Amino acid sequence: MEILLSFVAAIVGGVIFTIIGIVPGTDETATMVPLTLVLVLLGASPVVIFSWFIGIATAMQISHTIPTAMAALPGSTMAVPMVFGCSIAKRLGAPHMAMRKMAAGSLIGSIIAIPVATAFGIALAPFGKQIAPYAPFLFTVGAVILALMSKAKWGAVLAIIPYSFLIQGLQKVAQASVNKTLFISIFMGITVGPMVAEVFNTTIPKIRAKQMRHSMNEVWLAPEIQKYSGLFPNPFKILTKKQNIFVSIASALSACTFTFSPAGMTVLLGEIFGARCKEVYDRSTTTIAVMDAVSNATYLGEVIVPLLAFGLPLSPMGLGPAAPLFNAPPRFTVNPIHNLHNYLAPWQYIVFGYIGMIGGALIAYPVAIKYARKGTELLFKLVSHEALIGSFVGLIIMLAYYEAGIVGVAVALTIALFGGILHNYFDIHTGVQFMGYYASGWIVSQILRLVTK
Repeated sequence: MEILLSFVAAIVGGVIFTIIGIVPGTDETATMVPLTLVLVLLGASPVVIFSWFIGIATAMQISHTIPTAMAALPGSTMAVPMVFGCSIAKRLGAPHMAMRKMAAGSLIGSIIAIPVATAFGIALAPFGKQIAPYAPFLFTVGAVILALMSKAKWGAVLAIIPYSFLIQGLQKVAQASVNKTLFISIFMGITVGPMVAEVFNTTIPKIRAKQMRHSMNEVWLAPEIQKYSGLFPNPFKILTKKQNIFVSIASALSACTFTFSPAGMTVLLGEIFGARCKEVYDRSTTTIAVMDAVSNATYLGEVIVPLLAFGLPLSPMGLGPAAPLFNAPPRFTVNPIHNLHNYLAPWQYIVFGYIGMIGGALIAYPVAIKYARKGTELLFKLVSHEALIGSFVGLIIMLAYYEAGIVGVAVALTIALFGGILHNYFDIHTGVQFMGYYASGWIVSQILRLVTK
């Protein structure tokens, strides 16, 4: 019964996030976290939740190839590194081939990442109890590393300190008003921060005038150039032999690098393997195929490895889109560790991981390979990006209210505005903020200990 429910959940999630992935500019955390959190709080089975998440991650990483290749508009934040390669393929008149190679690479990345990440997680599991007591310190180290990897560099590192005091100050307010500390409200606030800051801009005349648009955006789609027979074309046949080798190696490597930024690994490995190709078309399509494989493999690896080995979100994914799998009070917590880590056996990561992957790819992959142009055209015409964003903001407000009423909503909006300004104007991205949230208690306590001596 659980296998059937897991497959159904993965298919439903796959359909939803196939549509979301086609809409350009969608943020994975802002869309994946709220729906996953709802599923967790409704009491779904742990294996169903796991399959759901693998399914939505797979679907979005495949479907985001469509607008990225067709219109050079990133289908999600993880697709941003692929825009340049896609723009070259588009100028060469082969956007559809680029898109199909990206989709094939993404699916292959999932196929390889699940067993590799599971094996690596099993190898690290014996050290979980030794690592767990140092989690607050590791979060602080992780926050500093992510900050240094961001565009803001040392500015991001310095910003972690006042940001930590803001987080802990709001927790004190929550403790005094609703007699508990908050997770959902703060986490949701970080998630929608960039969007809330953009909306806030419209209330400031000087900024509103700069951002004013007087005509609708125009998007040009290339014509269909090739059709594939069969419902589910073999991804290994879409790529060349050399590309299959590169994609497989890159996927296996990135499935183990769970502490690094997914976007950073995507750029790094894509450029390394793409540089080994001389001809322009071969180089651009190889680069983006490897990048999409790495983006998916890194996503899955950063969920499976820390979940299986530690039960702690010691990865950018664990702190971002996959956070409800680790920490969703009152059901899942990290202190003490009580989450999917306690419920899933190692073999279930592979079995239900593949169930989730198949369910997520069942719709997304054929759409990306066979119906990319038609699907993109319909979505651009019929789906409003603003309406999609508005629906997720509404869902996040509902979740914050569920946790702590008006106080939860106020805390979420406060964090959203402050964090959104850091993200939009100072390049201190939400990954740094998520890690800073987990590290804030340790940081504030250490600073107060120093100044009160």
